[in-house]
Formats: sequence, C-alpha cells, structure tokens
Amino acid sequence: MKICLVGYGKSNAELLTKLLKTNHQIFVSQDRDFKKSDEIYFKKNNIQYETDHNDLLKNCDLAIVSPGIPPNSKAAKIIFENNIDYTTELEYSWESIKKANKKAVFIGITGTDGKSTTTSLIGHILKFADSLTFVGGNIGVPLAQAAETLNYYVVEVSSFQIFWSKWFSPEISVLTNLAPDHLNWHKDLNDYYETKANLLLRTLKSGGVAVINEDSVNLLNLKDYQSSERFITFSKDVIEGNYIKYRDKKIHVNNKIFELDIFKEDILASAVTTLNLGISKKIIEEAINSFKPLKYRLELIKSKNGVNYYNDSKATNAHSAYNAYKSFRGKSYIAILSGIPKNEDLTPLIEELKTYAKAVVVFGEMEKEVKKYPLNHKFIFKSNLEEVFLYLSEICEVGDNVVFSPAGASFDKYKNYEERGEHFNSLVEKS
Repeated sequence: MKICLVGYGKSNAELLTKLLKTNHQIFVSQDRDFKKSDEIYFKKNNIQYETDHNDLLKNCDLAIVSPGIPPNSKAAKIIFENNIDYTTELEYSWESIKKANKKAVFIGITGTDGKSTTTSLIGHILKFADSLTFVGGNIGVPLAQAAETLNYYVVEVSSFQIFWSKWFSPEISVLTNLAPDHLNWHKDLNDYYETKANLLLRTLKSGGVAVINEDSVNLLNLKDYQSSERFITFSKDVIEGNYIKYRDKKIHVNNKIFELDIFKEDILASAVTTLNLGISKKIIEEAINSFKPLKYRLELIKSKNGVNYYNDSKATNAHSAYNAYKSFRGKSYIAILSGIPKNEDLTPLIEELKTYAKAVVVFGEMEKEVKKYPLNHKFIFKSNLEEVFLYLSEICEVGDNVVFSPAGASFDKYKNYEERGEHFNSLVEKS
C-alpha cells in the first residue's frame, strides 16, 4: 500500500517510525520546506517527499492527515477530488492497538474548553487504579507512542482529528462543553458542533458510553440516544460545597483548584467518567486531591509582593477566557488579553471584564478586535507583553491577581501558546 503522511508535525513524525517497520511504501507531503534533518532522515530511509501537495499525494492509497490541515486547503481538495481514503495518526494508531489488544479501553475527551485538564485528570485517576494507562492524543503525546499492551488509553480529541477520522470510536466519549471556536477552520458553528457530536455518535452506535455536559445536550443532534442508559449527563447542580454527589456516591474534593469555577466541570466530568468505569470512590478522591493544574491552564506561577500571577496562555478562545475570569469574581484582578481572535462574539467576555476587572490590558492583534466593542476606562492598550508588565508595576497592589487569559491564538507574536506562556513566566520572574 502507498501511504502518504500529509503534513509532518509531531504526530505524523512519530507514526512514521512505526510505518517504517511495515512493508508499505511511505510518502511525505507538505506545503512548505522540510528541516534539513528531516530531509536527511527521509533519504536515509528511502522515503519520497514533496514540499507542495502534488503527485505523491495524488498517487497514494491512504492519506494520513495532520489534524490542522483545513478542509478547504489544497491537500484536502486533492484528497476529496481523487477519492483518496484518509485517516489520522490517532485513528490509525487506535486501529493498530485494538487489533493487537481487543480488551483495551479507550476514553476520548473532546469539547471546546477543559479537554486537556479533563484528559489529564481522568488519566491521573486511572493511573492510581491501574498503572497500565496511557494519556495523550491532542494533549501533546501522539497515540503512536503508546504500547499496545495497556488496559486504558485516555486521549484528548480535537474537532480537527474527528473531522479527518471515520471510525475512531472510544468505549467512552466525554464532551466537556460546547461554545463557538475554530470558526476560522470549520465551515460554520453548526459544522463545528456536528463534528464534535460525531465522536459521541460513533461511540453510542458501537455500544459505548457518552458522558456529556448537560448544558450542551440541546446543541447536539443525538435525540435518538438521549433515553439510553449509555447517554450520561453531568451538571454543576450536583456539586454541594466540597462534594460531588453522583447517584449513590459522594466524592469529597479537597483540592484548591476546586475553588476556581473554571475547573469544576473538568473535575466533575472526570469523577463521573471514572465512576462509570468502576473506579472506587476512595481512589477517585485520592487522585483528585493530589492533582495539579497543567502548565498554562490558569496556573498560579508566583505570589510576589502580595500579588498573585496566573498563567492561562492555553486560553485561545473567548469562551475559555470568560470562564477563567469568571472564577475571579469578587477578587481584585487585572486581566490581560492578546492574540489573534477566532471570529467569535466577544460581548460576554467584554461585559464580564467591564463589570468585575480592576483593569484590562490588551496587546497584539486582539487590540483591533476589542476596539470594535463599547469599552470603559478600564481598558488599556499596549504594544507587547514587556509594556504590559511596566504598566502592572504602576498599578498592582497587595491582594491583586494578575490573570493572563488571552482569548486569542498566539501566532501574532509567538510560535505557540507555550512560548507565549514561557514569556509571561519570565517576565513574572523579572518583575
């Protein structure tokens, strides 16, 4: 079989090492130059490659598509017009694991916000119960890295990965929430929601369990399954103080992150999912109470001179940032917005900040978008993050919280949200 890796990011690069052990003929196609080290590797392993999607892609039997490749791209056009079979690294790896290990249980986590935290927390709980657990997917660790002999595979799944896959159906699919996002990639909001629903639908059709945020149920076309006992919903209504009450169980949460509203749905989804996997109440409590937030997910970086600095660089859309800032209602905080907007309505976020923030500092491409909305005196505009910190040094007082939840993609000034987050951390250290 002729297999073409379309795009050569982390996941396809990892998969290539496995494909080289097969008898398939492997091509690599992308729309830009490769690194010199990649070219040397390709030549050493007799792999043909192209820097413009063309003949290699056109003549393959199977295209394994990097998730970020949009459906209106040249590569997608070639795939669709030539009726080329396609998949993703995630789906291809899943099929390989399931062939070798039919008892493997997959948990797929999708949604607009909270995917990474929920994936990590479910994985954290399952590792307490069973060390033979893999945690990865869109969270940054390709499934191709996983051994085929494990019991649990917990994977974050993006809408892009769902779009480019056809059969991937975890035993449990989890939907954290839904809100407008990636509207610069998907055809429209309905297409984005339908794509998310497809993962749940595949799981339900194959006899699996869907765990869904109750607030999102009406946005999904899954009415045929809503009466099924395998259609499970969760809601913050079951939170009573520091307890999660679910069916006949009460999970005691003794973790400071539970005080922040943004993490409550993630913890709730994780508890409900693992309870339905038969994990004991004791193990779930121990794991939740020892869990720490992921890097750049509303992470407390430092308390300095009476000021707390929170890094939420991962918040690349308005909905995520809104939920982060909502967690600081009743506290004195300075908000920092930046990045490239995603064609979203910023009204709820702007109104939240106008009402509750002490000050709002904006830099980067986000400035043009924010200025389209009615603002008040709290909004200040700067050229870069260094200027933001100079301003913070003038206005911060003991008891303040500096919250960097940008609401936009990082690519206006940074390579990715991690680089943006590191820059913020370095400036905190210098301040």
